[in-house]
Amino acid sequence: MSNSHMDERSTAGGEPVSEFELACAACGGQLSRTTVSGVSLGVGVERELVLAECADCGERYFPRETLEELA
Repeated sequence: MSNSHMDERSTAGGEPVSEFELACAACGGQLSRTTVSGVSLGVGVERELVLAECADCGERYFPRETLEELA
C-alpha cells in the first residue's frame, strides 16, 4: 500500500482534485472509495478509514481527509 498523499490541481481552476478522480500511480487504473479498519492497516486506530483503492491492481492510497484524521 502506498502512503502517498495525492494533491493534484485541476487545470480548469486550480482547485484541488479529489483523490478519487486521479488515476492509480502504479498502473493508471481508476481509483474508488473504500473503507478499511485502521487495525488492519496498522495505523493505531480501530475505526474504519477511507482509502482510495485501484480497481485494477489493488494499490491503496490515503486520501487527504484520512491523513488529516490521522495527524
